Amino acid sequence: MRLINRKKTTPLKRVRTPNTVPAMRFSEVPAAPRLPTTSAILGNERGMALVMALILGLVGMLIIASLLFMVGTGIGTSGSKKRYQMALEASHGGMIFFAQEIIQRGLGGDTLSAMGTYDGMLTQIITDANFTTKLTTTGNINDGVYPAAPVDATLTLTFTAPAPNINVNTAILSTNRGNSGTSSNVLVGGGVVISTSGTVTPQHIPYLFQTDIQGQNAVNSRQRARLSGIYAY
Repeated sequence: MRLINRKKTTPLKRVRTPNTVPAMRFSEVPAAPRLPTTSAILGNERGMALVMALILGLVGMLIIASLLFMVGTGIGTSGSKKRYQMALEASHGGMIFFAQEIIQRGLGGDTLSAMGTYDGMLTQIITDANFTTKLTTTGNINDGVYPAAPVDATLTLTFTAPAPNINVNTAILSTNRGNSGTSSNVLVGGGVVISTSGTVTPQHIPYLFQTDIQGQNAVNSRQRARLSGIYAY
């Protein structure tokens, strides 16, 4: 009789392994560098030096810009004054010539056209009749009776190149009659002759002419000077 030994076997347990997911590696982004704060800059000697250098540089640039502006303005002002001075001197000369030559000859009986052109310098604008009326009639240019001519004659002063010519416009604006005659030695109305006492001479009252003179550059009319004067004859 055979004995059979049976070993008791236990069933194997199935071990479940968890599903492993491969780990993902993330690259780290480097943090942005921190900017120094204002307090850090001011508290640092190098920061203070930088700020002072910037301030001094700004001040230096402002000084240089101011100097350049002053130099440029001075040059422009000097040129404008020089051009104005030319027109002003020409106006002074034109006023003297108009009063002592044109007006005096007109009061002496010469018409404006009969005076000639003075070698091309004088250009007649007003008519002879209106100019004579201005010389001998009391009035002004705005009263409606007195000739309303703003320019009686033009004087052209020629300069050597490159200086431009200067045109001087001359005019009589108003007239106040006196008792002077057409020649400076005779009085209108004369004296009164008395058989017993000789001649009585009245007080001399001169003619008064208000003149307007404007000198301007023949090329650039912005460069001009204007004068007004009273001429007593």
